[in-house]
Amino acid sequence: MSHWELTYNQYPTKLAPTTEDARDIPVIFPNWFITHDKGDRVRFAQFGNKAVWNVNPDGPWVYLQTNLTVPHKVLEAALPYFDQLVDLNIYSRLATYNRKSVAWHQPIQTWKYRNNRTVHFNQTPTKGTNSTLNSEEEASETSSNESSEKSDPDADTAQVEDLLKQAETTVTSAIQKLSS
Repeated sequence: MSHWELTYNQYPTKLAPTTEDARDIPVIFPNWFITHDKGDRVRFAQFGNKAVWNVNPDGPWVYLQTNLTVPHKVLEAALPYFDQLVDLNIYSRLATYNRKSVAWHQPIQTWKYRNNRTVHFNQTPTKGTNSTLNSEEEASETSSNESSEKSDPDADTAQVEDLLKQAETTVTSAIQKLSS
C-alpha cells in the first residue's frame, strides 16, 4: 500500500471541499481531501505515491513522511512542457506558450489553447504529471534538459524563408510556361 493510500485511510472523516479549497489545490495533485487534524483544517494531496499536506493556502506543501517542504519548482516540473511555458500557474492551470494563453485540461492531461485546440509543443515533454522529484532528481533533470536539443527559432525562420522562395520560383516559372 502506498504512503498516499495509508494517509487517505488514516483520516476517515473527509470534509466537503469549498470552492476556495479546490482553487488552492495544484492541478498536479490527482487526488486530495480536506480534514481536521489537531484543530486545523488540513488539505492532504497525492503527489506521486506520496502524501503532501498544507494548512495555509498561501503556505508551502510539505511531504508528510519527511516534513520537508516541496519546492514550488518541483510542483511546476511535474507538468509536461513546463520549461516551454511562461507565467505558469499550477493553481489556476493557466500559462502562456508562444505568446498565446493555454490551459491545462486535467481529465485528458493535455495543454489546450483558448479555442480548445491542443497545443503542439516544439519537443518531447520534459516531465510527466504526478512525478515526485527530490532536489537531487530535480538537479539532474535540469542539467539533462539543458543538454537536450532545443529548436532554434532563427534556423526555423531561415528554413521557412528558403521554402517560400523555392515555392515562389516554381509558381512563377509555371505561370510563365502557361502564358507562353
